[in-house]
Amino acid sequence: MESSLEGVIKASWNSNTGTILEKLERLQDKLKEWVASIRKTREGRKRKLTKELEMLETKERDDDTIAKIIETRVNMNMEIDKDEMYWEQRVRANWLKVGDKNSTFFHKFASTRRKQNIISRLQLEDGGESSDDSQMAEAATSYFQELFMSNGTGDLSHIMQGIETSISQEMNANLLSEFTEDEVLAALKGMGPKKAPGPDGFPALFFQRFWHIVGNDVTKFCLGFLNDNQELRQINSTDIILIPKTQSPTSLANFRPISLCSVLYKIVAKVIANRLRGVIGGCVDEIQSAFVPRRVISDNILLAVEILHNFRQKCTGKKGYMAVKLDMSKAYDRVEWRFIEEVMLRMGFENRWVEKILKCITTASFVININGNRSRVFQATRGLRQRDSLSPFLFLTCSEGLLALMRLARKEGLIKGAKASRRGPEISHLLFTDDCILFGEATDKGARLLKRILKEYEECSGQCVNFNKSTVFYSSNTSEESKKQVLATLGVRSSADMEKYLGLPNTVGRRKKESFQNLKDNIQAKIKGWSSRFLSQGGKEVFIKSVLQAIPTYAMSCFLFPNSLCGELEGTMAKFWWQKAHGKRGIHWCQWKYLCLPKDEGGLGFRSLAKFNVALLAKQGWRILMMPNSLVAKFLKAKYFPNTDFLNSRLGNNCSFTWKNIWAAKGVLSDGLCWKVGCGSDISVLNDSWIPDFNKARLLSCVNILHDFRVAELIDENSKKWKEELIHSTFSPGGANKILHIPLAEEAHDDIVAWSGTPSGEFTVRSAYKLLQCNEVDLRTYPLQTDYKKFYKKLWDLNLPSKIKIVIWRISWNYIPTRVNMQLRKLSNIRTCPRCGKEAETSSHVFRECPVTKTI
Repeated sequence: MESSLEGVIKASWNSNTGTILEKLERLQDKLKEWVASIRKTREGRKRKLTKELEMLETKERDDDTIAKIIETRVNMNMEIDKDEMYWEQRVRANWLKVGDKNSTFFHKFASTRRKQNIISRLQLEDGGESSDDSQMAEAATSYFQELFMSNGTGDLSHIMQGIETSISQEMNANLLSEFTEDEVLAALKGMGPKKAPGPDGFPALFFQRFWHIVGNDVTKFCLGFLNDNQELRQINSTDIILIPKTQSPTSLANFRPISLCSVLYKIVAKVIANRLRGVIGGCVDEIQSAFVPRRVISDNILLAVEILHNFRQKCTGKKGYMAVKLDMSKAYDRVEWRFIEEVMLRMGFENRWVEKILKCITTASFVININGNRSRVFQATRGLRQRDSLSPFLFLTCSEGLLALMRLARKEGLIKGAKASRRGPEISHLLFTDDCILFGEATDKGARLLKRILKEYEECSGQCVNFNKSTVFYSSNTSEESKKQVLATLGVRSSADMEKYLGLPNTVGRRKKESFQNLKDNIQAKIKGWSSRFLSQGGKEVFIKSVLQAIPTYAMSCFLFPNSLCGELEGTMAKFWWQKAHGKRGIHWCQWKYLCLPKDEGGLGFRSLAKFNVALLAKQGWRILMMPNSLVAKFLKAKYFPNTDFLNSRLGNNCSFTWKNIWAAKGVLSDGLCWKVGCGSDISVLNDSWIPDFNKARLLSCVNILHDFRVAELIDENSKKWKEELIHSTFSPGGANKILHIPLAEEAHDDIVAWSGTPSGEFTVRSAYKLLQCNEVDLRTYPLQTDYKKFYKKLWDLNLPSKIKIVIWRISWNYIPTRVNMQLRKLSNIRTCPRCGKEAETSSHVFRECPVTKTI
């Protein structure tokens, strides 16, 4: 960053006594002037430094000349760094935190994204097409103005009967308590610094970096609305950017509208959203997993897989069941504001809180931005903005209307949901934002009831179900006649196998690799999009860790991949890591498993996908263990372990693929769990881990009598202290000493299960992965000497570009193409050093012993 920038900002901001919007407008003009002047100065400086360097290179080398050359090169690099920073900010690549310092790479990235997002042609209202930006902007404005126009709401009296009042007076008091400066600053810090700016052109990074200059004015303005109900309309203008959903679309229906709001509005919305997040869990149905703390998307996936697995297994019974997967058309854009208002009031939110939220969404104005050309301004009368912090929570309140109708139908005995077993919970619907599956009896009566519910929901909320794109799946015992009746009534497509739900397959058969072929295709597509000439190995390292290895993570959190698939995915990544250029195979100097070792142990810290897969599934087991009242835990318990807990569960017969996967990861939990002693009644002396840093095997070797004893029998009930005499006589001196150092509470409490891999006792995937790594490292085959660990730790801590550190790492392992190494791999017959022509070219010779090297 130029040192003069802060001075320009401070001078402009402090000299202007107008409103914050006037200050920002004035500052924008000043910054444009500053940028123009600094570009001229920078180009002149680079030309001058280039000439100086050329002149110095021709001079005879002495200490003074060498010092000047170094100084000039440092200054030149500083100028180049500024160019790279500019293009890096243009790129806004979230994955690229460290790695390449390569302006060509950044320029290529930004140019590629610009080409992908450019709109070349659009279909007009009369059916024709145009490539004129102004005509396209007008067509888009008319389209979205109509889409955002309210159609009104139907009779809400019935739907409101299914919505319970869940917000207490205390909650309302907390929501409406005075907003503070700390909340404003926390909201700003929680924003992505380089996200695309709104109409004013200032990104969050500007406010974060110069908060000491602009902070007082920003805080005063935001609190003016939050606490004093001042006007918001002036900062609530929104640019809509159209992101294509398909390749080269022309229909506006195939674009996703992304709203770019000013940072000032985003701060206000985020402060309100942060408070709303604390109470939203008590307002929405437990079946809704989106945006609610402690609920995750995988819960819905596990439930869907279990229910559909039961459907396939259900071959008997007179009544069949159906699962209807709904496609909601333009869900956010069609939300009726009045419906949100009535639902929130019914939930118990105070009028003042609801009005505050409505002001945020009703005062917005919109401009369509087509290829940089802005359309006329228009207003909306319904809809929620994508990327507005409030929108996810407000959509949850909207979707609660559908859930209310389903609850009413179940209460009246009109709908019978799916169950895992007779004792298990009944599920009539699954919902994650607008991704919805409804379950019910596959009869004409059941189909007509669902149709009626959906129609009422559409009339009240503004939502629109696209029945042509919706699908239905039947249990195996459903008759052909019932299937025809359902299709005729609902008007949906029949599916022999339910399509993907939330992006993952609902069925994984014997050919498991085929079910996840798309992951391999996605990884290859990502690699294909980046030519190796734009990425050094420092950039490749970050790209593999942050992009390629993230692609299968979502699927691996629910499904256990075959080892062969993990091997193929890792092979694709290894090929990309070692290749010289796009399409040119490189030498694989070591196996992938050695690259997956931690950096301080000689590896590069890449993930072993198989181990990481198990660690992710172990987290599902942890959630079942620690959240027994969650819907997914109750559902699985009723079916697979009704009379015990998860740790003591058995695999069972005819179980689903996901249950097999979670059960397979149970061993990791068993190895990493430990008990915090309370009353001791739940802890087995021999079978549970409860003594810190003491192996079970050592305990078994010491004790041969307390097989069925509980830890409670080692505690004196009256004094709440350990029975020292019994402990010393029963355990080895080391074990007894550790037991006596375990603190006991004065008041007895339940024993607590904790995770030994973290200081907090909370399970993390990283600690489980580390445990798996430690368990499988074979020191006899692992080539790294312990003495070298300090070297690698120091290497990766050096303040050098990543690509340089990786070169040093390769040299340390002899992963360089010397002639001796090439001969060992049968790629060359020549061993002699091409520089001195005397000795064999080894790593040591190249960097230390060669006479030519010594002269450099």
